[in-house]
Amino acid sequence: MKKFRKSVISLVLSAALIFSMGTCVTANDSQPADNTAIIATTNVFNFIISGAFKLLSAAFPRFDIPKLENYKTENFYSGTEDFIDEPAVNAKWSLGFGVESIVPDDLADGSRQYYTGGYFTQQINSVLDDQRVHAIALNDGSDRGTAVFATIDGIGVNNADIRSIRAAVEDKLEALGISSDIIAININATHCHTVPDTQGFGLTLIPRIFHNIAAILPFVDPIRSIDDKVLEEMISGASDAIVEAYTNMETGSLYYFETARIGKDEEKNIYLNDEYSYLRNKRYDTEGYQTFFACFKFVPDNLNSKATIFTNIGAHPTTIDRTTKKLSADFPAYIEKQINDNNMNFMFIQGAQSPVSVNKGAVQTPEVLDKVNAEITADPSLEDYRAAKSLGYEFARLILEADDKATAVEPILNVRMSECTLKLDSGLIQLGAASQLLGVTTVRDSSSDSGFSVITEVGYIELGKDIVILTAPGELVPQLVYGNVVDASEAYLGKDWEIPCTVDIIGKDKTVLVMGLCNDALGYIIPDNDFAPFIADSLWNTDAGEKLFGEYHRHYEEMLTAGSTAASTIMTALNALAEQAK
Repeated sequence: MKKFRKSVISLVLSAALIFSMGTCVTANDSQPADNTAIIATTNVFNFIISGAFKLLSAAFPRFDIPKLENYKTENFYSGTEDFIDEPAVNAKWSLGFGVESIVPDDLADGSRQYYTGGYFTQQINSVLDDQRVHAIALNDGSDRGTAVFATIDGIGVNNADIRSIRAAVEDKLEALGISSDIIAININATHCHTVPDTQGFGLTLIPRIFHNIAAILPFVDPIRSIDDKVLEEMISGASDAIVEAYTNMETGSLYYFETARIGKDEEKNIYLNDEYSYLRNKRYDTEGYQTFFACFKFVPDNLNSKATIFTNIGAHPTTIDRTTKKLSADFPAYIEKQINDNNMNFMFIQGAQSPVSVNKGAVQTPEVLDKVNAEITADPSLEDYRAAKSLGYEFARLILEADDKATAVEPILNVRMSECTLKLDSGLIQLGAASQLLGVTTVRDSSSDSGFSVITEVGYIELGKDIVILTAPGELVPQLVYGNVVDASEAYLGKDWEIPCTVDIIGKDKTVLVMGLCNDALGYIIPDNDFAPFIADSLWNTDAGEKLFGEYHRHYEEMLTAGSTAASTIMTALNALAEQAK
């Protein structure tokens, strides 16, 4: 079957080449890439595919979707009114921690199967560890308000659902008689794939498309593609965890430290100054991604209270075989297990991880391997989770061993959030927005090629004087922040990226971190100059494709993205916040 498919693609490529002009020139450092042939060929197919998406999008009723000019902001926090450069007099940090399980009860007891996020057709029918929401409420003692940071074990959470969680938090605090001083609620997804689908990209999306087309009728209401019970559990559990964190705040000291570097990429023979080869950049050969766990530790003044560690790194938690039938939150769950065993709370924050993955079998630490082997020997059914356990336990070891490097963070918390409008021009997310199947904040926009845009959020956060956290609403290519964005000699369109990298605006004397998949989940955020229609990957990644177009360059990520200008839109908005903070 595979040979037949490749033969068909070869014939199609040969025929399509009639429409192309020019030839592929091998790129080098001194000249732009000339991808005329693949661009022309891809454009033929993309014209047909994008046309089909537009026709299908046009079939959905639009009366529930406001025009951009009529959009009204709801359940959005803009952050602290003013920034401070020095701690307030006698200021101390306060932090509260909360955690809730969001596993549906009929999955926990095995009476029902659920689709997972990321693998489309995969279903799980039992629970190995847990699916959780973790939350931290943080206040710097300056009387400027409390910021909340939360993470949900899931593939991603769309903006409309984030706003529903925020509304539920305020309702619950009001019911408790608590006057809220919350100035930001930033919710990040861990991006683990083997938990119930928190977005609605499972197989159930397809029949629901036709239901929403029928919503043109007055007695038919549009529905979401996410499972109703999953959505209910997520909103309820997330708001409970945030309220728990907010009501549990206590004073203490905040510290920052970094683990040993873990980013050596043996597959591509790229050697950074790293000891551990646990990360690899699947798309780009350049450096420019975070190769350590950035760690914060809060130590309460009350000696009877637990310390809390929260960590950040950009890395896909995709270590578990997609055929598994058990729910697992992947390696973050096993980091948490080890940190909890050391009598501390733990929260994992996903970073800028667009093409960054983990090397499943790279762990060589004897005590970690012995521990995992003992667990699997006792229960051989855990074999499919060996990589998740090994990496989780190893990452926890690195975190715990680096604890003695911690330095105090002064009580300064500055937060500035911004809404921005992102034009939709690509595939599944465009269709999900038009159909109202996905929980994106959709508006009708006549200036957008598809007729639709989404309202999304970006953020700029300062902790102390030297640490900046950026929030991005999807899977951000880290080079857009840190530098080494693909240039004209390698980029699909043969052009340079012309927007400044954010670290150059903030200053390289500061530590810059990223909360990816934060407050939205708009797919991969790819540099505009290297953005190809997703069909390019299928056409190019074949023997015939390489013969026709030259050396293959990966464009898998474009299969799930908001569009060709997502990166320039998001980075322009982030850079504007960084400029304002100067």
